[in-house]
Amino acid sequence: MIQDTHYNEQNFGKGDYQDLDYILLSHILEKVNGQSYETLFNDMYVYPLKLKHTDFVWADQQKLKEIDFLFNGQNVDMNVIHGLLGVGSVAMSNDDLYKTSLDLLNGKLLSEQNKDIIYAPGNNALHYRGGLYTKNNHYESNGNGYGYCNFLRISKDGKNAVVLQSADSSHYGDLSNSANKIYTDLFGK
Repeated sequence: MIQDTHYNEQNFGKGDYQDLDYILLSHILEKVNGQSYETLFNDMYVYPLKLKHTDFVWADQQKLKEIDFLFNGQNVDMNVIHGLLGVGSVAMSNDDLYKTSLDLLNGKLLSEQNKDIIYAPGNNALHYRGGLYTKNNHYESNGNGYGYCNFLRISKDGKNAVVLQSADSSHYGDLSNSANKIYTDLFGK
């Protein structure tokens, strides 16, 4: 992936999501801390938040089955996935995804000041920061990979949320629209 990376000066100063950003950050964290990304992730999220159904997608099949994460019949190269640390390498149940998102927004993972800095509107046209798209009254996140997709819509205080996950990503757009509609129907815009 790194050998295929090229600088485009037209993107200078603009938000431009790239998987590579998170991959590099994960490997930097490993080097600086002298620990595996898995250990760092578990120490930061899984253990303190007492997550019960969260693991890396290369975990044993029984654990993934407990999370309801299945590869939908796709032939997936775990070596490739393992090389994409920080990008779609974690599977969570709906409950764990909600709990993690809630704790991110309520100060258990970030201070209020850091949360305000990360999720403040800016020059990024998509308003994408820290894994969430900032909307007027809520945040959104979407994931898609290995035939699996997920959608989170959560109020800024974390009290209202819709989590939708599917082992069939062929209807990604429809599922995203459904998550939006469910959130709007339940909680308004």
